[in-house]
Amino acid sequence: MHAVKVPLFEIPNLRKGVFLTRPNRFVSEIKYNQQVKSAHIHDPGRLTELLVKGREVLFTDSRGKLDYYVKAVKNGDDWIIIDTAIHSKIALRVFPYISEIAQASEIRKEVKIGKSRIDFVLDGVPLEVKGVTLVKEDLALFPDAPTERGTRHVQEIIDNNGMLLFLVFRKATKFKPNFETDPKFYNKLSEARKKNIKIFVVQLSFDGKTIYYNGIIPLADF
Repeated sequence: MHAVKVPLFEIPNLRKGVFLTRPNRFVSEIKYNQQVKSAHIHDPGRLTELLVKGREVLFTDSRGKLDYYVKAVKNGDDWIIIDTAIHSKIALRVFPYISEIAQASEIRKEVKIGKSRIDFVLDGVPLEVKGVTLVKEDLALFPDAPTERGTRHVQEIIDNNGMLLFLVFRKATKFKPNFETDPKFYNKLSEARKKNIKIFVVQLSFDGKTIYYNGIIPLADF
């Protein structure tokens, strides 16, 4: 389906360990060099399909209080990025491959709009970025946990005639909002679509070293 595989950037200084437990949303325990260590998880989603005891993880040293910082988890033969802190960096590298965005001359990051802080403003047009790690039957779904914040972001995008960019980190053929997990987000994204808000969905992959842009995937019916 995808005709391109463009390298975006490498994640340096990665080491490999084994996931054990997740005591809370932002803390995990991993095994490395026969020792159990604490590791930060930046993704607030549930990640229940991915963070399974015994799965391999890639991590770096942590700049915070914990020992390490988890970047990706192994799922079958694939490495799945679960570090939401690099979404903006990925988005910036993806912009040139989206024709409606590629020509933007002014890009501002983290701009306060209404009651939210939106990821980007491109030539005056706000754009919010969301990462997708949940896939069922080749269908990418967001969110994997209820997100009042995400719903509010979509409302701000609607109110300001902005754009939405979903970064899909697993193999999928289409994307739709996850009604089962968050009906309010589903309805709000449906409203955005009906109001002709531009919704871009891009597929990415990670080989354990380099993140690749694999192309755009379509929206499913919703």
